[in-house]
Amino acid sequence: MPITTNIINLYSADKNDEFEVTSVPNIKLLESMGLRKGTQVSVQNRYRLGGPVLLRVENSYSLALGKDIAIQIGVKRISA
Repeated sequence: MPITTNIINLYSADKNDEFEVTSVPNIKLLESMGLRKGTQVSVQNRYRLGGPVLLRVENSYSLALGKDIAIQIGVKRISA
């Protein structure tokens, strides 16, 4: 049976689940903030009306990203 990985964008990720980043747009600031392929993140809050997403990165610090950036970041679930 083939293994399927369900890659979704960060904006669609469920709150409080753990995810691994699979793809990041070519924006140097994201890498300097610690968001790169393989980074573990969890969504702490998604603000209404297309507002930003508040992340917990590597279980050590919080980071807010706008929706326009969050939808460009691919993630896969690693735990629920």
